[in-house]
Amino acid sequence: MKLQTTRTQFAMRLRSRLSWLALVLALVGGLAGPVLAEDEAPAAEQPQLFLEDTSPKPMVATIEAFRAEVGAAGWSVLGVTNMTGILAERGFDVRPVLVFDVCSSSYSGELLANDETLFVSSMMPCSVSIYQTSKGKVVISRMNSAAMGGMIGGRAGEVVSQSGKDMEEIIKATLKRLGN
Repeated sequence: MKLQTTRTQFAMRLRSRLSWLALVLALVGGLAGPVLAEDEAPAAEQPQLFLEDTSPKPMVATIEAFRAEVGAAGWSVLGVTNMTGILAERGFDVRPVLVFDVCSSSYSGELLANDETLFVSSMMPCSVSIYQTSKGKVVISRMNSAAMGGMIGGRAGEVVSQSGKDMEEIIKATLKRLGN
């Protein structure tokens, strides 16, 4: 049990550090834009680092729909981290936040089978958060993996981008199932 807790804590710290690193890279990239000549048009806007959709239904219905669509797409929910519960144990009172670790074995298998693409294992599994705001809205949040793949490049980037596109289809199907 202690080993599992240690692994979970390590994974949470790693995910947090990667999220902050990605945010810093996005901000630096956005702040240090190219110097343009007078007649030169600015480049297309940088993609968002995080994507969010508001659910038309309460938290439990959203979670059930998301889990169903993950399974329907052939993906798996590897685990769920109840951030609200973890923080409550440490004396913090936060609104409902669940982080789902989801995986497509076909994408994971390809990335983990090759030394050249193993480096992206630190981004695995994909994380999707479903949380409730102070105004009662239920939000589905995730990293923009499709855009992140472009920054990674090579075969690893292609796989990350495609898995991100698949996740967007899962989210779209979730929202459709919920009547949105």
